[in-house]
Amino acid sequence: MKIEILKQAVMDSRDGITISDNCIEDNPLIFVNPAFERMTGYSFEEVTNINCRYLQKEDQEQPEIEVIHKAIRAGEYCLVTLRNYRKDGTMFWNELSISPIHNENGFVTNFLGIQKDVTSRMLIQQQLRDEHQTLEEMKAHFEQLSIKDGLTGIYNRRFFNTQFEIQCKIACRNSSSLTLAMIDVDHFKSFNDIYGHQAGDEALIRVADSLNKFFQRGSDFAARYGGEEFVILSSCMTKEQSVRQVEALCQLVRDLKIPHSASSTGYLTISVGFSVHTFGPLNAYNELLALADKSLYIAKYRGRNQFFNL
Repeated sequence: MKIEILKQAVMDSRDGITISDNCIEDNPLIFVNPAFERMTGYSFEEVTNINCRYLQKEDQEQPEIEVIHKAIRAGEYCLVTLRNYRKDGTMFWNELSISPIHNENGFVTNFLGIQKDVTSRMLIQQQLRDEHQTLEEMKAHFEQLSIKDGLTGIYNRRFFNTQFEIQCKIACRNSSSLTLAMIDVDHFKSFNDIYGHQAGDEALIRVADSLNKFFQRGSDFAARYGGEEFVILSSCMTKEQSVRQVEALCQLVRDLKIPHSASSTGYLTISVGFSVHTFGPLNAYNELLALADKSLYIAKYRGRNQFFNL
């Protein structure tokens, strides 16, 4: 029974978990959990029985890699943060810890790896360093900055505004794309009138939790924009990928099956307006936000429970 619980915990973990074989030359992976597959874009079959250096692609000169090699040679624990690359080539910051697993004779047979996508944290820290803030100022900033919404527990509008500016600057520098989706819970005033504000709060929490869990990449996130409105920011996605993502979000909320007698479906639904912009040397912050907002208005005008893109 305890083995089944442990297995379920590993498979359901939101952190990537890997096991490598230290008894075979080059220390190949012999196990990865689903979170690792989602984080990297590689399937179990693609990554097992080979060393995981493919995650650094051509970026092999990072000093943290030698720290990992020394820890493996010494059979010791280590914790590093390094640049990794998904199967589609997009970079993310990976906080990696490896721990040795010993057999009954004390020999290191395997290494357990825990992978955390800490891209958002690294982007914020980089922005602060770019502004020449001292370490003390950085610490004070993080202590004073409240980034979570008090009701739903996901990021709030203040964090969104900060992150939106950072990601737009990065997109401008790299000539990459951003997708901004604005989400409105349909007929929410009627929902509160019929079921009460406590039920309304509980519905918002469920919707927010579903939206938040939908995203696995650290550079993508959901935030509560205000009231019954949410925003989603995603990087390096094509329009076709964004359409599939937004379509899945609408279905995700429908699948919650939260009863709503004033809705044509009988359940709570959302309307989504989104815009995809590939940045050049000039900023387009306001344009992206305005197009997403206008798209949301059109989706609601057309009858809600749908998405629209400008």
